[in-house]
Amino acid sequence: MKEKKTNVFVEWIKDVVELIKDNKRIVLTVLAFIVLLVAVIMISTRMAKGSKEAIVVMTEDASESSEEYVITEEALKKDAYPEINNLMNKYYSAAADGDIDAIETMRSGLDDKEKIVISKKAEYVESYPTIVCYTKPGPIDKTYLAYVNYEVKLKEFDDLVPGMNVWYVCVDDSGRYYINEDPQDDKIIEYCKIVSVQDDVQDLSNTVNVKYNEIMENNTELAKFMDELGVQMKVDVGEELAKAQLPESEEETVEEVSESEAEEPVSTVKTVRAITVVNVRASDSEKADKVGKAETGQEFTLLEEKANGWSKIQYEDKEAFIKSEYLEAVSVETAQADASADNETDNKDDNSSTDNSKSSNDSTQSDDGEAIKNSPSSGTGTASDTVKVRKEASTDSEQLGLLYGGERVEIVEKQSNGWTKVKYKNSTGFVKSEYLR
Repeated sequence: MKEKKTNVFVEWIKDVVELIKDNKRIVLTVLAFIVLLVAVIMISTRMAKGSKEAIVVMTEDASESSEEYVITEEALKKDAYPEINNLMNKYYSAAADGDIDAIETMRSGLDDKEKIVISKKAEYVESYPTIVCYTKPGPIDKTYLAYVNYEVKLKEFDDLVPGMNVWYVCVDDSGRYYINEDPQDDKIIEYCKIVSVQDDVQDLSNTVNVKYNEIMENNTELAKFMDELGVQMKVDVGEELAKAQLPESEEETVEEVSESEAEEPVSTVKTVRAITVVNVRASDSEKADKVGKAETGQEFTLLEEKANGWSKIQYEDKEAFIKSEYLEAVSVETAQADASADNETDNKDDNSSTDNSKSSNDSTQSDDGEAIKNSPSSGTGTASDTVKVRKEASTDSEQLGLLYGGERVEIVEKQSNGWTKVKYKNSTGFVKSEYLR
């Protein structure tokens, strides 16, 4: 029986072989199709595996990039958030009144200097009758960039002066909207900078600037007042900062010293740097002709910082303008403003045969003995006016920099020759004692 089955199987094999011989082309075609099908399956399997790996990589990359803040081109929204409008109306009303207590409930990160600035500015402001809020989404959820377009009524003028502020608005855990002026990480700062140079924001800024310039052109008295206001504010704030560091009994002395000249009257030459690529224009208007483009990090000599948000700079041997918000201070150099310092040096050279320390001490005590007597001998001191910091205790010594009125400095040693040794920029220097309180 087994032998019979074997014979049947052998006969079947023979039939198959004969069939293949008779249909050779068809069989080869079928075999080729099968091979191709297997190859496609194998390739598809590998591709699927590769896609899965790619998805993992992309997911990992997305996870890393999620730490960056996605910048969108979402258009400005006008008065889109009642909570922000309410916040800004209350804030500017409090600013007009100089109400620091109210402002502190709406704005974080308010330091002593900014409080003085707000209080001093309120002396010139009657009200902010117009407040319009434009917003863009902030870098994280429940944050916003608020571009507040306002008009301010000054006490001495009828014309309303337009302006614009940008605020970083956040929402706390209780749902309260507030202006966040606390220090932020670099990524948030970079986000805000990039969004603020988007076209629609620049268009809004241009509109405000054009309107401001038109008003200034038509009201020369107001234009002069605005130019002088910035300078006066710096003086007022410096004096208040100086007084804020002292007991009330000493305030009168500070006022007397702040009106006198510094160790050597100086004029300042400030260098500024572009913080991004920005157009350089022929005048202080977005409508003015472009005369060039400033690259990130490019430095210029600052000729004037105008109250309308523009800075006049030295650009290729001529005057030009860049918006102040795109510039940062780099350094300040000084030059003699008159011959008084030269006279002091000449007198010092004439007395070179005598002891320099004694000569300096005698002359200083006779003219400014009371000021030196009242200057601190330890702890920290406050500059009563702008004064030079010297490498050595002599007006002939190399100048290290400047202390500005109201600026605080750590005292190392008060010397008997009329100079005080101070810590200055990770080193030490000397300041005339009469200018420290």
